[in-house]
Amino acid sequence: MHAEPQPRQDQRAWAPQQDMLLIHGLLRQLQVMRYRKQLVLAIMGAAVLCGALYYAVATRYFSAKAALLISQAGPDSLNSSVTGEEAVRRNTMPTVVSILTSAKVVEGALKRLTPEDCADFAGKPKGAWASILRSGISANAVRATSIVEVGYRSKDPHGAVNVVHAVVQSYLDFMDEIHKGSTGQVVAVLTQERVQVAEQFNRRQAELIEARRSFADMGLRSDGKTLHPLVQRAIFFNEELIRVQKRRVELDARLAGIRQAMDRGENLESYALAMADVIGAEVFSARIHSSSAEAEARIRLAHDLATARGELATLSEHLGPRHPEVLAIQQRIGLTEVLLRDYQGSSLERALQLQPGQLGTWLAGMVVQKRDELWQQEQLLERQFAQTRDAAIHLTGQLAQIELLERDVKRLGDLNDVLLNQIASLDLQQSGQEIRAAVVQEPSLPSRPVSPRLSRVGIMALFSGFLLSLVAVNVLETLDDRFRSLEEIQQRLGTSVLAMVRQLAPQEGSGLESLAMYANPTSVESESFRTLRTALTLTHHDARQIVVSSTEPGDGKTTVLANLGVCLAQSDRRTLLIDADMRKPGLTNLLGMREQRGLSEILRSQEDVAQSAAANTLATCMDMLDVIPVGPRVSNPAELLSGTRLSELLAWASSRYDYVLVDSPPSLAASDMAIIGRLVDGVVLVMQPTKNRRRLVTRVIEEQALLKIPVLGLVLNRIGAEESHGYYYYQGGDYYGGHSDDEGETVDQEEVESGASDEFAGWRCGPRQLIVPHRAA
Repeated sequence: MHAEPQPRQDQRAWAPQQDMLLIHGLLRQLQVMRYRKQLVLAIMGAAVLCGALYYAVATRYFSAKAALLISQAGPDSLNSSVTGEEAVRRNTMPTVVSILTSAKVVEGALKRLTPEDCADFAGKPKGAWASILRSGISANAVRATSIVEVGYRSKDPHGAVNVVHAVVQSYLDFMDEIHKGSTGQVVAVLTQERVQVAEQFNRRQAELIEARRSFADMGLRSDGKTLHPLVQRAIFFNEELIRVQKRRVELDARLAGIRQAMDRGENLESYALAMADVIGAEVFSARIHSSSAEAEARIRLAHDLATARGELATLSEHLGPRHPEVLAIQQRIGLTEVLLRDYQGSSLERALQLQPGQLGTWLAGMVVQKRDELWQQEQLLERQFAQTRDAAIHLTGQLAQIELLERDVKRLGDLNDVLLNQIASLDLQQSGQEIRAAVVQEPSLPSRPVSPRLSRVGIMALFSGFLLSLVAVNVLETLDDRFRSLEEIQQRLGTSVLAMVRQLAPQEGSGLESLAMYANPTSVESESFRTLRTALTLTHHDARQIVVSSTEPGDGKTTVLANLGVCLAQSDRRTLLIDADMRKPGLTNLLGMREQRGLSEILRSQEDVAQSAAANTLATCMDMLDVIPVGPRVSNPAELLSGTRLSELLAWASSRYDYVLVDSPPSLAASDMAIIGRLVDGVVLVMQPTKNRRRLVTRVIEEQALLKIPVLGLVLNRIGAEESHGYYYYQGGDYYGGHSDDEGETVDQEEVESGASDEFAGWRCGPRQLIVPHRAA
């Protein structure tokens, strides 16, 4: 046998990811609706206004309805699997519904209408009246019943009632016509079928007689309720054996209780009271020396009590509880019960007159004697049951074939009788109808129109408005695929904005001198990188190896990485910059190290990684900052990065440096960032809100989540700046390049205009707004 195919591991893991993507998509759609809430409200309001206008000018329609009960004159003999009522519901009801809307019935209804009832046909040619009337008629079968509802909608309430009357009467006349003359054909079909059934019945009956003769069966299984005598005998012995075993177990438990009570010296009166139920009232009476006259009196009183209770039950069905006869019988029952209790009490008193030791011995002896008798009965019943059980099991296989034949014979006989009765009924009632219809609900004059309905119009207006607003919002989102605010970035991407960097002014010089953080560390632009450093050290203090990437080329990831490295080095942290962008080495070009050995030599070398890394690491003019440039160009950068030497290089760097910053290609341009991201502590994405498209950035974030690469945060680059008073600059002194005039008024240093779009030109880059707490999408 082939084992059932098991679902693959990746398929099982992909299912919850699909669910998460679906939930994320729904949440993102809700966010889009929220951002465009003014448009949504406008469209919804317009839809509601259109709905109100339609409700005010729409034509009013009135509806009338009647109900027909569809029944069958006799049982459906052509279908023996269901009853006649079920056959009407399953087979006849769809036919009745179709007939009610047929052209024949509609034409008959038109002949019964008066000119006053034809308000719906005004201005229409007479040849189109039938189609107009047919389109307005509704016929539906009520579920799980034999009732058909017939309705009609009209501009005139009286016309709706009259049309329903005409349609019902036309249907009744049509059914009366089609049933006449069809009885002879039905009789011929039934007669032919009865002959076939009779032949099958005779053949099965002969097989049954032969089987009974072969198995010597007595045929005692009528209706499947009477069992074979041998089976009945086995059941009887089994029931008796269970009853005797149960009583013996009860006696064992009672004997143990009596002996335990005797050992403890407890009072045995409660056990004496229960002895009559355990060992029998007659034996108990004989043991306590009760007289025969007293026993006969108790029996007589018990009989009188039962008779009186029966009379009381009979009278209570016809007479009230306060009737004299009822009260008299109740009084007689009460007296009889008192006398019985007195007799039982006196007998028990004689039993309790025994000494405590004698009473316990007497009770234990009686229980032991009764238990021994039951044990002997149990042994005998077990032997008898075993014998009868084996014989019954042997008999079961022989009786199975006979039972099958008996069922076939009974079924064929019943079917033959039904066919005979049906043929006889059709012969006697040549004009009788098989399907009958009766009006159980007359159409009533409607008081309110059914169309238009205010609730339905309101729901449709709201639904249409929501649907149109959804389409409009998605169309606008497709055409305008940009971020509009800082809040939108965080909510859509589900990650924090670590810092916002202004457009950096070009610096003269090469190497580190071209970096704003090194050339002009006291400028406002440089403060952004200090904020980025603070955000990383406070919110991600365990992240020591970080890869810096972007969505697309030209987002400024290399500039941000280099300035961040200088900022970390300025805070006395040993920092290593690695240029892993082997396709377009931006860091190497920025620092002027194009002809130097670097990362490609380390990854291709066969010598020890530590020795090769030390040989290819270049020092800068800053004591705490080193660089590994990209090295000579290679043709297979992805294969080199996928090897084990990169992870060994990062392990070597983590043992010698406080921070390792890796410059990787853009996420959408190459897969190198995903390879490096699995080896480091996290990723910092650099993006330009005015350049990067929302869909592309979202896809990058989702890909990082699927690859389980932690995204430490975002850096918004090349943000436009406005003048910021009161935070960067203090009155009465210099702060970040500002100076005061004679009146003590602060004068800002000259800011470089970036040319960014007006949407982001108003984003202030002060420290209050550089670190934004994360809010999940």
